[in-house]
Amino acid sequence: MGEMIKRLAILMATYNGEKYIKEQIESILNQDTEDFDFTLIIRDDGSTDNTKNIIREYVDSGKIIFIEGQNKGAARGFISLLCDNPGYDYYAFSDQDDVWNHNKLQKGIWSLSKYTGPALYCSNCELVDSELNSIGRNTHRKRPNYTLESILCLASCAQGCTSVFNKELASIVQENDVPDTFIMHDSLITCLCALIGGTIIYDEIPSMKYRMHDDNIFGMVSAKQNVLNVIKDRISEITKKRTISMYDQAECLLKVYKKYIDSNNQDICRIVIDSKVSLKARLKLIFNKNLQHTTLNKTITKKLEILFGNG
Repeated sequence: MGEMIKRLAILMATYNGEKYIKEQIESILNQDTEDFDFTLIIRDDGSTDNTKNIIREYVDSGKIIFIEGQNKGAARGFISLLCDNPGYDYYAFSDQDDVWNHNKLQKGIWSLSKYTGPALYCSNCELVDSELNSIGRNTHRKRPNYTLESILCLASCAQGCTSVFNKELASIVQENDVPDTFIMHDSLITCLCALIGGTIIYDEIPSMKYRMHDDNIFGMVSAKQNVLNVIKDRISEITKKRTISMYDQAECLLKVYKKYIDSNNQDICRIVIDSKVSLKARLKLIFNKNLQHTTLNKTITKKLEILFGNG
């Protein structure tokens, strides 16, 4: 008797995405599926444009489950989808405005199949403009640093739209209360994987096209910016107040998932939490060799944020 086909759930949260969602759905439906089957589960967050009608056009494909919701926001919308859909072997997050390479999911599953414990696959992205023309670079020029310290303090998380993860990781989220505080769905999954000693697999070859447009420019520094503007941006980054801090996220993650986390990682988590009020804890983090961003200037900026208690 042959091996059972693996099942994968693609989780997509949408809101007013009429401009690009059709291309993304098409790229998902055209995925290579050599040894797995997938279901695309879409939750709309109360779109007021034509997004819901576009999604309905594809429901008859037999590959899509469509849920009409209201006002959870992207982060909680994604985690709600994950918690409400147990029983799959693998999970992947999808944004509404990208385009996936035909082998994106297959690469993720092949990579994850080598591991038996909690594991998360992520990849680089090719950056493109709103018309899918390449802008000549990828999201990451260097391999991201996925040490626990960097993930907790520097938001060095696996980019959600590239992520594929196994049921061993997903089940921990599904079987426990959702933390009260987390920065984004991808930061929750990456932090959890690192905290419990799971495996994070990074693929430097892009698996998708990440569309750069007015609604999702994520803070890239233009090559044309002068030095003064760059300095102003860095100062603003260091001093700005965050809606959700790294301290609050670490505290909530430790509270909910403590029984899965070994003593060493619990200690690291507590240092992060203590650094909110303790200069000694901040200095421990700043001089920790595992706390490194992909570039020196980003590392310095983030360590200054920590020093000034603005993590």
